[in-house]
Amino acid sequence: MIAMPVITLIYVLTNMAYFAVVPPTEMLASPAVAVTFGYKALGPLAWAVPVFVSLSTFGGVNGILFTSARLFHAGSCQGHLPALFSFIHVKRATPIPALLFTCVTSVAMLCISDVFALINYFSVILWGSSGACVAGLMVLRRTKPNLNRPLRAPLSLAILFLVACSILVIVPTYQHPLNTIISLAITLSGVPVYYLCVDRKGNSKTQGKFTEKITRCVQILLDVMGPETDESNTNDETLKS
Repeated sequence: MIAMPVITLIYVLTNMAYFAVVPPTEMLASPAVAVTFGYKALGPLAWAVPVFVSLSTFGGVNGILFTSARLFHAGSCQGHLPALFSFIHVKRATPIPALLFTCVTSVAMLCISDVFALINYFSVILWGSSGACVAGLMVLRRTKPNLNRPLRAPLSLAILFLVACSILVIVPTYQHPLNTIISLAITLSGVPVYYLCVDRKGNSKTQGKFTEKITRCVQILLDVMGPETDESNTNDETLKS
């Protein structure tokens, strides 16, 4: 909890330094404000800025690598994604299928030439979904105040975060509505995938058998098992002990 105010202070001071050194016209024209700031403030040591930015990027990717696969795993356990993503390694308890899916989609994104367009597409959905989650938590705090909450944040902080998310969604939508439409189209493309691969009521017997064959092949190839198998094995060991 102590590190959060320190990190926030560092970010605020960094942005203040940018505004103090780089003129607004150059800031708008610069593709990398930190590099422009480095050339103006550091002189011969300006090369250190992109180096440290790259190191920070790799650190962020490292964290995303661990969290994104777990998000697919959790969504599959809740029945929102194909059951295959809920499988974990027998010995290491690692969500191997979810990790591989994250790797394949990441490599596919690298094949897109305009990375900035891809960032614009997903940033709207990212902040929109984050704001929706916070709004849902606020509604639950109002409608179900007696729920067990291991972590409880101040309501003012949640409102401030929701306002920030709304600005990050509304402003890009007003400036570039086509990007928002494409973002929504990308998100809605998961609806047919859900009904074809997740919703068991709409699946035919042939499709169900095909899905089971793929699941068995993946289990054998990656040495993974479903979470219910892991829980049953744990319960059996508990009973034996």
